[in-house]
Amino acid sequence: MNYYIIVFKNTHDAMSAEQKLNELNYKFRIMPTPTLITQSCGICIRVEEEEELNKIISSNIIEFKNIYKKEEAKYITIK
Repeated sequence: MNYYIIVFKNTHDAMSAEQKLNELNYKFRIMPTPTLITQSCGICIRVEEEEELNKIISSNIIEFKNIYKKEEAKYITIK
């Protein structure tokens, strides 16, 4: 299954993003950040649909470090 992961510089940014996205009814899940990606923050946001991800990015309501797409067994940096 393919999905997108939004990672953050620190836990504060991740928790702030979770609160803002919840308030605006975005579809996402909080999950542990895979260690293959980064060691900077232990939690990340998982988004299943590309359309939902694009809405989050274009809204500029959260600060994030990077965004990755999971395809099969690898993570591809997309932003």
